[in-house]
Amino acid sequence: MNRKIGLTGGIASGKSSVSKMLSGLLGCEHIDADEICRRLLEPNEEGWHEFTRVFGSVYLSEDGAIDRPRLRNDLFDSEQFRRKVNGIIHPIVKRVVLSRMNQIVESGSGLKVVVEVPLLYEAHWEDLFDTVIVVNADYETCLKRLMDRDGLEKAAAAKELQSQWPLAEKVMKADHVIDNSGLLLDTNSQVKHLAELLKNNGMGDWKKLDSKK
Repeated sequence: MNRKIGLTGGIASGKSSVSKMLSGLLGCEHIDADEICRRLLEPNEEGWHEFTRVFGSVYLSEDGAIDRPRLRNDLFDSEQFRRKVNGIIHPIVKRVVLSRMNQIVESGSGLKVVVEVPLLYEAHWEDLFDTVIVVNADYETCLKRLMDRDGLEKAAAAKELQSQWPLAEKVMKADHVIDNSGLLLDTNSQVKHLAELLKNNGMGDWKKLDSKK
């Protein structure tokens, strides 16, 4: 049964919009791993304590909060540093996600949950879910969205995109793919189709959704 649904994609591929749309259509809970990570890094939360244990006060502002712009810049500047930070934070986030996800699906017959995890494949979390959805968009579309969304120069946006697995690799591993490169109407149609399949816990006669076909 497709009760534990993992959803991922690349930066600025539109995964947050798709995950909220899908969970709404399914009438189920939506867990955002990024939001959990943000909360865990708030002052005196578990992630904050572990982060400061390793890095000390280097990334702390005067009020004790983590200087997120500085941390973001360094994360995308150094793969070694990024791996170190992920090694600290991912196990804590995983524990919280698993606890919430299992609580939801075990609280009633047939209940589902959509879990949005940006680094699902990079963190090797795919086995936590019954099915994995990848939100795909072409590189130029993601690049433009990221520049517009975060006010980044092209070089900085490209560096962030290159920090994750290529979307083509995620697409090849996915159970389902939503193509979010084009019109919102096309994306909506694909998500509605997928929601119907997941409601019936069936795969249908296809694996991937593609608005261009």
